[in-house]
Amino acid sequence: MKKLSIDDMKKVFIEIERLINENKEYLGKLDGALGDGDIGVTTNKGFSNINKELKSKNIQDFKDFFSLCGFTLSEKAPSTIGTLLGFSFLKASMNFNGVTNITEEEMFVLFSSMSEEIKKKGNAKEGDKTILDSLIPAVKSLEKDLNKNLNLNVIIKNAFYASEKGMLNTINMMSNKGRSARYLEDSIGKQDPGATVSKIIFEGLHNYISN
Repeated sequence: MKKLSIDDMKKVFIEIERLINENKEYLGKLDGALGDGDIGVTTNKGFSNINKELKSKNIQDFKDFFSLCGFTLSEKAPSTIGTLLGFSFLKASMNFNGVTNITEEEMFVLFSSMSEEIKKKGNAKEGDKTILDSLIPAVKSLEKDLNKNLNLNVIIKNAFYASEKGMLNTINMMSNKGRSARYLEDSIGKQDPGATVSKIIFEGLHNYISN
């Protein structure tokens, strides 16, 4: 596979919703150890509503697609993770006017744009124990695989593994941002829930493309 169509990406988001729903309680448990425990509920609600909107709306290009994702998350998942992902999808959508297929280049543009917006809105960086600690390693993997003439399934598999490794690395980090920062050293030993959501997004991509 070399590219994803709009219909393909709709199916990717269905898989992401399935994974989030499957891990809703787990995400809540992770978030309860560092925050208010609602990340599983809010992300599940957000992606569920994205898929409802994608079914009912006439999506012309990926600008429409990612704009819809951004607005829906901002409205239906009013939480830190929902707001950050919402703004990041909206920012990324500006790169996709008239684009109807996602290739390796567009995949890199999508997630690099999202990570830059999350850095800006969250005033965070890699190593702060946030979603970025899973997202940025995946972006680096996507960039590394550019122009190697690899199939998209290989590129996404590599990005997924990088995101998963980044997620696991948060266990040994101390939280520096958000509500979890109040735990200081006590946050060490706990996996970051936002990084887990990022890993699930890449897992959804990987599951769809590999199957």
